[in-house]
Amino acid sequence: MSCKTLYITLRRLMGTRDVTALRSQLWVHGPVLFARSLALGSPRVVADVLSLLPISERISVLRHLPYPLRDAMKPLCIGGSQRLRMQPWSPDVLALRSA
Repeated sequence: MSCKTLYITLRRLMGTRDVTALRSQLWVHGPVLFARSLALGSPRVVADVLSLLPISERISVLRHLPYPLRDAMKPLCIGGSQRLRMQPWSPDVLALRSA
């Protein structure tokens, strides 16, 4: 199967949120071809597909993604939540306490 065909299949499976079928595509084609196919999409598509996979499988695919794509995905994946920003030691909370 070509990368383009696999990419189209992955997009369809992502649209239906079919985790079992996504995982089977990963098992059949392996993480290298899976990552090459995902790399044809935007960082948002890659993040959406990876979010459906278990963490161990997600990591195995991430290792094979091109560095520029992984770098472009950082704002999508590492955004701090409000809960993390409001920890007792955070500057926001310390400023509130001193006010």
